[in-house]
Amino acid sequence: MKKYIVFLVLGAFLFATSVNAWECEYGTVNAWVKLSNDASWREAMVDGVTLKVHEPFKVKVEITTKTKCYADASLYVPGYIKVFETINGPSKIGYGEDISWHSNYSGLIKTYEWTVRPTGKWTDGWAPLNILIQFTQDPTGYTNKIDKTIIHAYIFPEEWNGSNENNQNEDKSHHTMGFEFVTLSLAIMLYIWRKRNG
Repeated sequence: MKKYIVFLVLGAFLFATSVNAWECEYGTVNAWVKLSNDASWREAMVDGVTLKVHEPFKVKVEITTKTKCYADASLYVPGYIKVFETINGPSKIGYGEDISWHSNYSGLIKTYEWTVRPTGKWTDGWAPLNILIQFTQDPTGYTNKIDKTIIHAYIFPEEWNGSNENNQNEDKSHHTMGFEFVTLSLAIMLYIWRKRNG
């Protein structure tokens, strides 16, 4: 029984440490968001938060290649309304606004950071900001991609005034934090062990 518990705990820990990375055959992607009132970065995907019109937030993306390949990365919003715009960063938001590079070896890491804000062209509703990374293997030409939502925010129809005193944006990201997952797993296994041993 003890071996069974150790195996489950180890498995839960390994799962928890990798659950937040997005990956495909040719690479992995990690992303973070920092809202205007945040002291630290939140792991993507960030959901259930509210942004006012022109309220800035930061997006950071780390891309690691697993093979020799070409890579293209872009931020985009599904649909035709320009919901978000970049204040600064390596690219604009939209299809065709790519950052491109060539990886000569496996394990090349590229990190990019943008400052983004809602434009006000879409308000009183929810909007996602997505990241699309396309890997093209060299020299075969085979492609693989990662297409994920970084933030899903409610756009409040009010102009941002430079502070968020009344905005309690709690982190409701769609992922299970590693520590919480391991703690929950341990509690369940301890309960099962106690039940079986009287």
